[in-house]
Amino acid sequence: MMDGLLAQWPHFLLVLLRTSCLLVFWPVWDSRLIPVQVRIFSLLVIALALTPVAAPWLPPLPSTWPALLALVLREFLLGLSLGLLVRFFLAGVQMAGHLVSIQMGFGMVTLIDPHSQGQSTIIADLFLFLAILVFLGVNGHHFLLRLLARSFEEIPMGRPLALPESLSLFLPRCGALMYQLAVTLAAPVLAALFLTQVALGVVARAVPQIQVMLLSFHLTIGLGLLFLSFTLTLLGSVLAGNLAGLKYPLHQVWQAWGG
Repeated sequence: MMDGLLAQWPHFLLVLLRTSCLLVFWPVWDSRLIPVQVRIFSLLVIALALTPVAAPWLPPLPSTWPALLALVLREFLLGLSLGLLVRFFLAGVQMAGHLVSIQMGFGMVTLIDPHSQGQSTIIADLFLFLAILVFLGVNGHHFLLRLLARSFEEIPMGRPLALPESLSLFLPRCGALMYQLAVTLAAPVLAALFLTQVALGVVARAVPQIQVMLLSFHLTIGLGLLFLSFTLTLLGSVLAGNLAGLKYPLHQVWQAWGG
């Protein structure tokens, strides 16, 4: 039994390399809210479980440093290209929250986001957490794990280091999905607040005695929260639909690496 474990050791290292390069860019596993010990332990467990499954398609462990460096760099680029698509989705959700916060007057109220270690607004964090909950609710983590298990057969390790040309043309276009999602999520609230500002401008011209500036703060926040509550009731289905739509660009990136 010990001989069998020692024979599987190079395979385990190769599986651990790809697992680490992929999971480090995917949601939940990349969160700083999860302790480092838990993330490392989960990577080891997943790699250990996948080693017998992936063993028939694994190449020998490189014997030279240049070959090993090329293998690591290729796996890193693979994980980065697949992870960018999911990050575009989450960035679009967070951008929608930023737009709504600024229009409601919450733009000056910023918090330290523990996920990115940067400044973020309250509504942006709310949208981001809801997106992660929807991702888990539709079993997005199961889909990514199945993708990882299939990758050893369909994207063999040990190929020459080269960035697919189609990938360099396709990924920038996927960035448009981020802005499209942000506008889709924020549009109802932004439209309502825009009409509110127009109405306040008409009132200010018609009745100059009314202190519109003082009235606008409370009215904008109140109507913003009201329309935001309506938006949140539909947010789950919209996010689930956009997550399902990610399968096509993921398949395109998959095909580019698989050759």
